Amino acid sequence: MTRPLSTRRFTALATASVTALLLTACGAGEKASTDTDTSGGTSATAGSAGTGEAKKNVAAWAGTPQWPDVQKLSKKVDLKGKRFTYVALGDQVPVIHGVGVGVEQALSAAGAKVNICDGKFNPTSIASCLKTAGDEKVDGVITSFIDYQMAGAAFDQLAHKGVKVVVGGVAPSGGRTSDATLAFYDNTPRVFALHEAMAQSVLAQLGGSAKVVWAKLMDSTTTRTASAKGIAKFKALCPHCHIESVQFTTVDLDKLGLAISAALLANPDTNAIVVPVDTMVPSALQGIQSAGKAGKIKVFSSSSDLAGLQRVKGGRQASDLGTPVLYEGWRFAHAMMQLLAGDEVSKGDQLVTRDFTKDNVGGLTLTPREYLTDDWFGGSGYRDKFLTAWGLK
Repeated sequence: MTRPLSTRRFTALATASVTALLLTACGAGEKASTDTDTSGGTSATAGSAGTGEAKKNVAAWAGTPQWPDVQKLSKKVDLKGKRFTYVALGDQVPVIHGVGVGVEQALSAAGAKVNICDGKFNPTSIASCLKTAGDEKVDGVITSFIDYQMAGAAFDQLAHKGVKVVVGGVAPSGGRTSDATLAFYDNTPRVFALHEAMAQSVLAQLGGSAKVVWAKLMDSTTTRTASAKGIAKFKALCPHCHIESVQFTTVDLDKLGLAISAALLANPDTNAIVVPVDTMVPSALQGIQSAGKAGKIKVFSSSSDLAGLQRVKGGRQASDLGTPVLYEGWRFAHAMMQLLAGDEVSKGDQLVTRDFTKDNVGGLTLTPREYLTDDWFGGSGYRDKFLTAWGLK
């Protein structure tokens, strides 16, 4: 049976909000205003310095990441015998499932038990997961990438029962703010930083000769802002470089290829395309093929899913800014520990990534199993940092 349009639309938009975690052809584009002169002068000088900065940063991201320090709890929290529920927006999506695995590893290391409830990209299912957690009188609930306003009443009913709730991976919405029972773990600053990193990855590889089409995901305020910040970073580092954009939404992802093709035909000197997340790259590749540019355009994206790294290894993608999903799960768990300790839940504002290119993917084992390990990121050294911050080491 065909699902109603509203359900399909919700599923698509929700998926995009995670993998970011929005169609016009070329339109007016995102040109670098009057700074298109590459003959020299102030713009060329600024561009040279900017590309130097980009190369320095990308060189640092090419290796395995340095795990950030973890803020120590104000008091020790005893989780032995405690029960928690992880409510996934949609557990079939690799990044959401991976975060859940990280949450389970982290809280289990602290002595707790974790149950995973799949929201199935459906508000009714999400509300049911939250209600069940309350009926079972769990000690805490962590949700992943579910906007508060998507199930506000269910969130409030759960909090009113005294269950500690972390609304994870999203910014506050619906007028709700954090309090002693319900708190937001907002990692959108890291999403913005990741888009700025993609701009730098382009410049690191192409320098001042970069001529870019940026695919702007328009699904939500977060995705629109992320693209805007990435484009602004590109312009700031290379004012004389040329950049255009196309706009698309996940609902119309099948039309992204047409938009990319039109942009390439209008801008035949384009040598790079930026696509927000790996899952959207196949549509962009179709557009490149349709424009007769196969093998002539470098593709830059993020999230480091298995297919993305396989494209990098096979030469079909130039760069993939990686997301260590298990580490992110421990960050979600840390937010719960902060809430239980009565501390303010800190934002996810530190960029933790690895720039995967043909130079560093060759020695990696690219299998579905490896995706749910820390192997691509150099191991799990971050875990001791969390356990120490929690007073467990």
